[in-house]
Amino acid sequence: MTGDRGPQGLVADTEEVAAIAAAITSAPLATFDLEFLAQDRLVPTLCLLQVSWLPVHVPLDAPVDDIVAAEPQVALLDPLAGDMRPVLEALAAHPCVVVHAARQDLGIIAARFGIAMPAIADTQVMAAFAGIGDQVGLSPLAHDLLGLTLGKELQWTDWARRPLSDAQLAYAASDVRHLPAMYAKLAARLGGRLAWALAESSNIAADAVAAASVTPETAWRNLGGLRGLDAVALAAVVELAAWRQRVAIELDKPLGWVLNEKSIIELARNRPVSADAVRGVKGISQLARQRADSIIEALAAARPEDVAPLGYSRAPSVRAQRWADMLLSIAQLASEQTGVATRLLATRADAEELARAVDERGLDAAHALPALTTWRRDVLGKLWLGWLDGTLALVGDTNAPSGLGLLPR
Repeated sequence: MTGDRGPQGLVADTEEVAAIAAAITSAPLATFDLEFLAQDRLVPTLCLLQVSWLPVHVPLDAPVDDIVAAEPQVALLDPLAGDMRPVLEALAAHPCVVVHAARQDLGIIAARFGIAMPAIADTQVMAAFAGIGDQVGLSPLAHDLLGLTLGKELQWTDWARRPLSDAQLAYAASDVRHLPAMYAKLAARLGGRLAWALAESSNIAADAVAAASVTPETAWRNLGGLRGLDAVALAAVVELAAWRQRVAIELDKPLGWVLNEKSIIELARNRPVSADAVRGVKGISQLARQRADSIIEALAAARPEDVAPLGYSRAPSVRAQRWADMLLSIAQLASEQTGVATRLLATRADAEELARAVDERGLDAAHALPALTTWRRDVLGKLWLGWLDGTLALVGDTNAPSGLGLLPR
């Protein structure tokens, strides 16, 4: 909806799409959201593209109340009836694009259009840095920041249906209408931490593009449970994952619908030599049963000599495991002190990786890891290093919510 466009209007006309792209390009801030159909598809079908943008006369350095009071332009575009590439390219080139929990949306855009959007500001991430909550939804965040009540009853509606109802259109518009004001409020709360939130938002965008860029040759890297596999089994996993990716692309079906991860690992470990043996694997999909011969061919193509070994060939030491538990406790303490969600500071996997690196290669090995790079170094990395080198002590503190404190030694 732009200008005097009525609530039933979905934009699909080439000239109107181009006009919206031009308006976004000149706007100080733009937003977007997607509605899609994901069921039984490898890449969801894009059904609706919602965008909004601030008027040119409202700069980002305007007072927060001015941005909140500004009425953004909103447009609902129909990807089922027109080419959305000009608008998506305008968003990708824009220096300030606001989204909410957009990882899946960014992956769809990357997969369907080959477009990345590195300069996003994710309001869900910003809320986590502002101490509002981790992975908070759009509706509760809008209520917290703006006192609004956004209905979510149409969240699981059929967005491929045409025509869309007035209620669907109003719901879709609300997903982007309030994002400029929410961004302004959050940016004001964050102050210097805004840079942290933008960096983390960019990481999410990069992860989404990477996930959408998986090829048959790299598909095996997304599987879990590979530790402990010998070279022959790992080579089989590489070929089976490649086979699954090719078939999923061919049929546009979810990976698990073709062959689930558990079946891949079992086939790689046992390496059956007949189609009947493949069909006998417990829990294997109907499609895999039908294509058992090609699975046998994939297993036969495995080349152990061409597969690089995984990073660690043995379990972490008892010392490293104890350190990981303590490092995670320190991350939780840092979260308590800063208000930044623990997940954004470090995961258990981060703590385990750092503990193992220090245990096996010394303290210097930690400096290249995520907790000691970018904004995390000052927030968490220095605490981890201080505890590991003995300059900080983790102590009990009955007055702290976590029951822990860090003191200099």
